[in-house]
Amino acid sequence: MTGLVRVELARYRSRRVIVLLIAIGALLAGLVAFQSAWDTRPLTDAEVATAQAQADIEADRAGDDADIAQCIKDSPLGTEPGFAAQQCRDMFAPSQTTYLPRSPLNLNGTLQGNGIGIALLVIGLLIIAASTFAGSDWASGAIRNQVLFEPRRTRVWAAKTIAVSVASGLVAAVVLGGFWVALYLVAADRGVPHGSAVVGDIGWHLVRAVALAMGAGAGAFALTMIFRSSVATLAVLFTYSIGGEILIYLLPVDGVARWSLGHNVFGWLEKHLEYVDPTALCLGGCTASEHLSHLESGLYLLALLSVALLGSWATFRRRDV
Repeated sequence: MTGLVRVELARYRSRRVIVLLIAIGALLAGLVAFQSAWDTRPLTDAEVATAQAQADIEADRAGDDADIAQCIKDSPLGTEPGFAAQQCRDMFAPSQTTYLPRSPLNLNGTLQGNGIGIALLVIGLLIIAASTFAGSDWASGAIRNQVLFEPRRTRVWAAKTIAVSVASGLVAAVVLGGFWVALYLVAADRGVPHGSAVVGDIGWHLVRAVALAMGAGAGAFALTMIFRSSVATLAVLFTYSIGGEILIYLLPVDGVARWSLGHNVFGWLEKHLEYVDPTALCLGGCTASEHLSHLESGLYLLALLSVALLGSWATFRRRDV
């Protein structure tokens, strides 16, 4: 079995289309990391001075001096005049931060934004790569020669599945890990505060993203082994992900949004997911907000993967090649 897996791994990395997809994913991850670093670059003295000047102009235009003076006058007894003046100025006068051209780098904010986006992008490319890996064997007829070389079909199917899953996980770990290491080094160089809690959240997000990439690659491979066509697999996945979302929001069933593929994928990748369920109404007619845990999302995705793998194994064993 180990020898078969090594052969399949070699075949996986020898496919030019797959190498191109991996290169695109790595390039896009690098571009997003660069953009995140550039858009949060440190402010210059001129930019800070300009923002302060704009805040002062808006304060004079708004006529907040009377409100600030009244606030200082109404301050509790014993409050230091300088502290009271600063508090009142912060309360009524326009803030300098409002006019700053950009915000500093925030790893936690990146995790909720670009981090989730680049993980989904890389996983999507790995799904296409896994489907292409299986589809090309059927299109070229190479699967027949492989079965002749190793007549035990279960071993052939298992070796391919393991190879695709391992390769998808390695690619995701390298690309996404490189993305976060680059941003971490930028944050450390700029002295951006990033406590152990933030680093822990990023680490666990990376683990979940790699696990999802492995499962998504194996699932796409399994579906392609059933349909024997990459185009059919991608069409089914597109229909299920987009059409299923529309159907879920149209069904008049209480709590059906819990079974949305999109909610469960985001629930697995994000640190904490709160989604709006349009089918569940709280008291007073408002729309209810629901929490989806990592365990719930993981079990849902694992169930889908298990069904795909079981169906793929069963059809590959019995159908003619």
